[in-house]
Amino acid sequence: MNHVQELGALKSKHTPGKGFTYFAIFILILFSAISAFIYFGAILAVKEGKMNFSGDISILYWCIAFIMGMGIAILLLALKLSQGKTYTLYEKGILTAGKGQNKVQLFEDLEDLYLFSSGRSFLTNNIAFRSGKEDSWETITPRYTNVISAINLMTTQHEKFYVPKVLKELEQNKTITFQYINYSTAMGKKLFATGTNSFLNVQLKEIAVNKDYLVIDSKKIMISDLNHFSVNNWISQISLQDKENNIVFSTSTNGIFSGRSFVSLLDQLINKA
Repeated sequence: MNHVQELGALKSKHTPGKGFTYFAIFILILFSAISAFIYFGAILAVKEGKMNFSGDISILYWCIAFIMGMGIAILLLALKLSQGKTYTLYEKGILTAGKGQNKVQLFEDLEDLYLFSSGRSFLTNNIAFRSGKEDSWETITPRYTNVISAINLMTTQHEKFYVPKVLKELEQNKTITFQYINYSTAMGKKLFATGTNSFLNVQLKEIAVNKDYLVIDSKKIMISDLNHFSVNNWISQISLQDKENNIVFSTSTNGIFSGRSFVSLLDQLINKA
């Protein structure tokens, strides 16, 4: 079977943005023009006696070298940042292409979708995903085109395909595990993380989901005792409450991996109970 065909309809394609590269090319052209002006307007004029220069003319050469070096360095940085994998999103999964290799992952097989916001953005602008904790992360960051639409599409499609799959597994009395990070860790990463690798380097905890109960931090919580989730957008916190509105679990809004699917799953289990 053709792996791309099994992914369904094409939705979107995301590659590293080229905006910084275009800016770097403009800067290099500008710096080249400045260097040319210094050479033809100053150095040659001094050599031909059309202009007096009391200092060492080699300083002007060093100025040209510095300006051009800066321009080339900026361009090389831009070219490096423009490199990266291409993520093509389909109805049922993701095709990752890079370094001559292609990898197909179905949404129903992705266990972890880790959302986080980097920089000074209040919006969630990064998504990392993997099939299991033994696998390496794939990441779509703000340097990719249309990253917000990619995040929305991936979380929506994951909920659509992953939740029905795990509901069937729960009916077979299997246990499903979700990963999460606590609230202080999530907030610390938001404030102090220095890059994508820093965000991904986290101490994970587990939520075990059975059709009748949850196990969180060795504490067993019956599904029949639960009522609903509540979200506090001011402090980016999501809480699970029992029927007396007591908080039995809380973390950052994005602290639960595959959080949208987790909430959808729990919602169905609570309503069923």
